Amino acid sequence: MLITKELNKKIEKEYFFIKGKIEIDSNYFIEKIKQSCSSNHNLNYKTNVKSLMTPWDFFVNDKKFIQIIINFVDYIDKNYNMVSYKLHEAWGIQVKPNEKTNFHTHYQTLWSGVLYLNSSKQNLIFPDIKEEVKPEPGSFALFSNFLNHGCERNKEDFSKFGISFNFAEVKNFQ
Repeated sequence: MLITKELNKKIEKEYFFIKGKIEIDSNYFIEKIKQSCSSNHNLNYKTNVKSLMTPWDFFVNDKKFIQIIINFVDYIDKNYNMVSYKLHEAWGIQVKPNEKTNFHTHYQTLWSGVLYLNSSKQNLIFPDIKEEVKPEPGSFALFSNFLNHGCERNKEDFSKFGISFNFAEVKNFQ
C-alpha cells in the first residue's frame, strides 16, 4: 500500500442556530405525548432519547402542530436560501427524572428543531457552538442538521416535555 497524502483536520462550516418563543397549547401536546408513550406504539428507550418517546411521525399530520411549524418555515424561507424541503419527522419526548438525551446530530436531514412544552432546568446543549436552550412553554430552537446536541440527566422530580422535528430535502427524481 502506498499512501501519498492523508489529511485529518476540521474545517469551518456555515450553520444556523435560531432560538425564540412562540404561543402554544402545551396541555394539548403533553397529553398526546403521554398517551402515545404509554401505548404499545412508542419508541421508549430505543433512540438517543433515553426516556419516553412517541413514534417518529407522531406529529407530522397534527393540525395544531402544523399551525406552529408554519411560522418556522416562513422564517427559514425568508432568511435562508434552502433547497426544497418538507416536514419529514416530528416526535414527542417525555424525559423523566434521572433520564437524558444522548448527544447526537441529525445528519440525515436538512434542518431540525425542538419546541418545548414545559419549564425545566434540563437545558438542550450545543457544545460545539457553546449555546443552550432553556425549556419553557413555547421556547424553541431551529438549527443546522449537523450541530451536535443533547441533554444531561434530568435532575428534577418531574418530566420535561418537548417536540423535536426534522425537515428533509425534497428530491425530484424522474
